[in-house]
Amino acid sequence: MKNIAFILFLLFVSKFANANNLNIANTSFNSTNNTVTFTISWENSWRLTTGPSNWDAVWVFVKRQACSSTNIWASQLLSTTSADHTNSGSLLTVDATSDGMGVFIRRASTATATGNITSTTVTLKLNTSASNTSPLITTGANDNFKVMGMEMVYVPQGSYYLGDGRSTNSNNFSAGNNASTPLLIDASKQNAGLGVSTVYCNSFTYGCPSALPSTFPLGYNGFYCMKYELSVSAYVDFLNCLTYDQQAKKLAKRGANYPNNVGASFTETWQTLGIVVSVAGTYNTVPAVFTQGSGSYYRPMHQINWQDLASYLDWSGLRPMSEFEFEKACRGNNAGAANNAVANEYPWGNTTIYQTTSGSNYAAANESYNSWGQQGPATYNWADWGTWSPMRSGAPAAYPNATRTQAGATYYGIMEMGGNVWEQCVGGGSGYDYSTFTTANGDGNLSNIGLANVTGWPANGGTNSGTILRGGSFNYDQNYIRVSDRTLYAGDDLNGNTNSAWTVGGRGVRTMIYP
Repeated sequence: MKNIAFILFLLFVSKFANANNLNIANTSFNSTNNTVTFTISWENSWRLTTGPSNWDAVWVFVKRQACSSTNIWASQLLSTTSADHTNSGSLLTVDATSDGMGVFIRRASTATATGNITSTTVTLKLNTSASNTSPLITTGANDNFKVMGMEMVYVPQGSYYLGDGRSTNSNNFSAGNNASTPLLIDASKQNAGLGVSTVYCNSFTYGCPSALPSTFPLGYNGFYCMKYELSVSAYVDFLNCLTYDQQAKKLAKRGANYPNNVGASFTETWQTLGIVVSVAGTYNTVPAVFTQGSGSYYRPMHQINWQDLASYLDWSGLRPMSEFEFEKACRGNNAGAANNAVANEYPWGNTTIYQTTSGSNYAAANESYNSWGQQGPATYNWADWGTWSPMRSGAPAAYPNATRTQAGATYYGIMEMGGNVWEQCVGGGSGYDYSTFTTANGDGNLSNIGLANVTGWPANGGTNSGTILRGGSFNYDQNYIRVSDRTLYAGDDLNGNTNSAWTVGGRGVRTMIYP
């Protein structure tokens, strides 16, 4: 077996969102010190003390494969003490997490608030307890390692307005029975719980059938959100770390597809996505190797249901976001009148929108959209019939010196929260009780058939499931893109267990509260 494995993530060009081209490489394991060392770099990092007062970071997590036993890939837990993790120079800091599932790497100070992060050596201390992996495996000095990362954006703790006050849409969040008044979510509401659905909707039908307690993430507390929707490349890496039986479950939603057949596909192959088996596995024993289509390297994953997304988030140490957090991440903190809800607003904070289509370099790293610099660019209404596919993630933000509206970015610099592919969130109404959903993150350990098993997470997608689709997609009209639109409050079969809608994607979050 190889002693060390490493993964390189090339993420999407984005100048407004201020982070791209993440590169993790040169991984090595020191069995004496029980550490993993690698280099990390990315472009246009930031840390701000004004405006959004936030920063970007990279969520880094480690997978380990033993050279003995079952040879499964397990999550390598890390030290929960930040001081145990080091890096060369003084530009970066490493924040440990309480469960050891990973670390956040970010700028150490605001002295140099923006700019590229050049190649920096980082050393992570592994958990030294007997239970240092999840699931537990027998480890050794010659094990394989994969260091994985994804760009995140910090959404600071603070109050915000829920709902945009559209009195004509009864599915919309609203304050009690007054649909014209957005609801302020502040510390008192988070600490006490929001209560019954008529507090935040104008009918019991449109919210949770049980009162939402203080443990439910209402969006007030600080959290990290994935800057981009889950990418095809990241999902292929995930599939290639599963067991044969777990891979088989993922393929089963598309009928007679099995990991022991070359060409068996997780997705449709007639489009650019094309995730297929390139090296056949051995039935019930050796997992297959998946590869992706050449046109998918810079695209969001857009053929996944709820179980697919939840499994990835559990495996990577993240969690689903609530629809409350979705609105906070789009609209921003309540900073006086600056971030009051705007009726019918889109994630970039106003009601201007422009329908994008692919302009040039389709499916390439430098893919552009038509008429760069337009205000409120978003991919909707089958904007590109020729490929029937979402745009490259972050494409509008590559416009030189793009403003928030030109980049189609949220208040905090999060990309594609409107259009491209549907966001899958916890929430909605029409019967399913999701009040037990909390900020519990994934533990890296899936069921034997590859399903998420975190207490409180909805187990299934579809109608009346406790999941809701937000933000619209590339083949739905612009009304769904509005921040507070809840047309699909009752859930939808688009993300059901036996479905794999071409338009559905998603992203994850992780609670992190800084003083």
